[in-house]
Amino acid sequence: MSSNRARTIGVAGYMGSGKSRAAAFLAREGGMVIDADAVAKEMMNADAGIRAELGRAFGPEVLARDAVAFDVLGRRAFRSLDDLLRLNTVVHPALVMNLRARLAYAQSTTRVLDAALIPLWDIEDWFDILCWVDAPFEIRCRRLLRSTSLPEREIRRRMELQQELLPPPNGARWIVVRNAGTPDELDESLGSLARAVSPETFEP
Repeated sequence: MSSNRARTIGVAGYMGSGKSRAAAFLAREGGMVIDADAVAKEMMNADAGIRAELGRAFGPEVLARDAVAFDVLGRRAFRSLDDLLRLNTVVHPALVMNLRARLAYAQSTTRVLDAALIPLWDIEDWFDILCWVDAPFEIRCRRLLRSTSLPEREIRRRMELQQELLPPPNGARWIVVRNAGTPDELDESLGSLARAVSPETFEP
């Protein structure tokens, strides 16, 4: 087959699972990663209408001049499942449209979307390959304790709410990659998937 066929990969997983490292690994041979969290923050800061809705939904304290106070918004959005759903209602319709456009117009032949909520958004048909990065709760919690300044109680609450919002995908198209070890072990387990992504071996 032609080596310039565009391939679109979706990588999802719970916080602390290692999905962002997996996405970077799969795009390392000249591909590009679209980070849904980064796009969402960029969009919230740029869109005055979304900022106004966030202020109405979560209080004026979540706004700082012409930007979003993401630390305050995070604390308020993760108070309960209802609050998390409220945030999603405000942000996700525009975010999904934004991500679709970025994938469509990306110049790279390997396009990787790093987005925890791919299964929730019901957009699996966008992708040639779907990868769910999985790790035990306690291992993910320890990773988040090392990588964030949040207290353990808050980390655990956010993890539990995310799992309540998003059950693991169970469709046959999802490739599950276990990540209970070191970063190098994750890279090794991604090796066969990376070979499937390469232009020489990929089959539509």
